[in-house]
Amino acid sequence: MKKSAALAIALVTVGAISTGGAWYTGTQLPGVLDNLIAEANRQSANALLGTSVSSKLELLSLDTRLFSSTAHYRFSLDAPDKDGEPRHIEILLVDNIEHGPLPLSRLARLNLWPVMAASNYQLEPNELTQKWFDAAKGAAPLTGTGVLGYDGATQGTLVLTPLDFAPSPTATVKFSGMNLDIEASKNARDVQVSGGMDSLVVSTTDDTPMQADLRGLTISSEQRLGSGDFYVGESSIKLATSQIKFGDKPALLIKDIAQTGSLQEAGSALNGQIGYYIGKVSYDGKDIGGLRMLWSIKNFDSVAMQSLIKLYQDKLTPAQQAAALGEEAPKPELSADEEARMKADLDKLLAGKPQLALDNLTLTTEHGQASLHVAVDLDKPESFDLPPDELARQVIDKLDAKLSVAKAVIGDGVRVQALVEGVTDAKAVEEQAAMMTEMGSGMALGTGLVTLEGDALQSSLHYADNKVTFNGQDMSVDEFATLVMAKTGGMGGGLGDDPAAYDSQDGSQYDEGAEQPE
Repeated sequence: MKKSAALAIALVTVGAISTGGAWYTGTQLPGVLDNLIAEANRQSANALLGTSVSSKLELLSLDTRLFSSTAHYRFSLDAPDKDGEPRHIEILLVDNIEHGPLPLSRLARLNLWPVMAASNYQLEPNELTQKWFDAAKGAAPLTGTGVLGYDGATQGTLVLTPLDFAPSPTATVKFSGMNLDIEASKNARDVQVSGGMDSLVVSTTDDTPMQADLRGLTISSEQRLGSGDFYVGESSIKLATSQIKFGDKPALLIKDIAQTGSLQEAGSALNGQIGYYIGKVSYDGKDIGGLRMLWSIKNFDSVAMQSLIKLYQDKLTPAQQAAALGEEAPKPELSADEEARMKADLDKLLAGKPQLALDNLTLTTEHGQASLHVAVDLDKPESFDLPPDELARQVIDKLDAKLSVAKAVIGDGVRVQALVEGVTDAKAVEEQAAMMTEMGSGMALGTGLVTLEGDALQSSLHYADNKVTFNGQDMSVDEFATLVMAKTGGMGGGLGDDPAAYDSQDGSQYDEGAEQPE
């Protein structure tokens, strides 16, 4: 009896707390939703600035009851169409919100941690989205869940339903669906996103039939807001395969596509890398090559960067708004105060000696590799009012660059061209590849801007303290500029009418009477 009485008292207590908490949630919900929508619109505006695209999320209605509420939202997007004409798109969402502290859906899963609200949202049909509902056989093509904690943190999912439909008489779409898990702290100071899709196949049967087959998409991002408005952390988006086929042409297959990013903060300095990767490209079943590109920044002052970006936004926003209305964009002009602010920000940015580098650009082909590395160290000038040439000398503190191209890459380029053009005479292709390898390398050597080391064409440049070392030779900046102008300006005349006249090893011409390149 005592146990039954205790249980009854506990249930009554929990019920009272839940009812009071639900009432409190209902009174607070309108303000909470307004704040969340305002923050979403602010971040969206920042992300889309400069893209001629604008978006807006609105709360159309909120029907609040004791234990639940129903909210209706409208998301609108304004973007130019393929002809540059303004285009307005709207989608509608309905959100069934369970009030905390113990929403029924969480109780059903025995999750007793108190939260402010639990959300279950989905797309609503309109003229634009009705065909998506039809493709999903009446089910909502977009659904999601979310939990809002009393600390302002959110946790949820977004699900795109599998689709198989024909958006037009000449097109079909087969989509496996997509799942995303999202977590964010209050005001989105920490954000984590992960998920992906299995496949997306788009086919058209118009004048130029096309099929695009994308498989194995994964998304991962873990970011936090740094001392400024920069998100720091890691992110990646990867696609296992992408196959594209036009008409009766062979298929182009691209494997292991990836973009990765990392931005870190040390004090007020930003350091980061962004990489782009293509593991392998194949055409008609034959491997062509792969690509790797890695950029990096070091010692970029976050405060100065944020101020410069804000100035850029202030000047770009009126032009973007005018473009959205189809009006002539005003010409951006800096006032005297804005110009002074920009110079002060640049001064602070350059005082940190930032570096921008293309750390690695590598093209790998069947028989060789080509690579490029460029790194520029910047410094604060004595004044921004210096003549342009002197300003450039003082701003560029150090520059290093190195280019290396295996001669075999030239031949591989010829083989790829023959493959795309459908040339099937293997012997003729190999003869052409060999001839163009020797001719191309000879022409490059003939400019005097590259050297031959083994089987690779190479060029290196180092600049510091107003001195240049180019391909191992020391010279002044003026001497280097004169050399490059002479070599590039004389390329056409120096090659003569027959590029094949160049010797493949040292760039000299077979015709002793012909004019030699400088």
